[in-house]
Amino acid sequence: MKLDKYHHGNLKEELIEKGLEYIDKYGMEALSMRKLADSVGVSPAAPYAHFKNKEAFLSEVRNYITERFYSSLIEITDNCSDPSRILLELGKSYVLFFYENPLYYQLLFSIGDIDIDDYPPFRLFRTTAEKVLKGLLGNKGSRANKMNNSIIHEKVIALWSLVHGLSSVVTVKGVVDTDHLEDEVELILSSINV
Repeated sequence: MKLDKYHHGNLKEELIEKGLEYIDKYGMEALSMRKLADSVGVSPAAPYAHFKNKEAFLSEVRNYITERFYSSLIEITDNCSDPSRILLELGKSYVLFFYENPLYYQLLFSIGDIDIDDYPPFRLFRTTAEKVLKGLLGNKGSRANKMNNSIIHEKVIALWSLVHGLSSVVTVKGVVDTDHLEDEVELILSSINV
């Protein structure tokens, strides 16, 4: 393979995208910085201009995936005009994102620990769900609010568990009708009462 002495474009993003392809094909353990450089056609030193080592690369991969995932969820919260459907649409987007990108699910939740309170997609999911649920429970005084906050927290965790688990389950062959996946996911998510 002929190596370019100078890479034009966004080398960091290209390294991430090629790295994802490589991991998908050969596995995370097989990836090295040299193989990453080879996959893009740059010198073995080039990736080190963007990543200190393989662990730093994998951390950036997680950031890259998180950003794409978060953007897909933000698009729903920004564009859903029916407040009664926002949780359903957010859940569908969550599940379909990982169905379309199964490697992302695997990598995102297997590389290091995620601090769920600081994790942007969950924060967005939590704040959106809390807003909807508070609207459903209404304001009934201080004592009721404390109880409502506890119920809301439990429901948010239950909703998140559902969409997160369903994101994994939809990739198992034969569990859901993938020819009508969006409809099937909506039916599953709609079957749970908030």
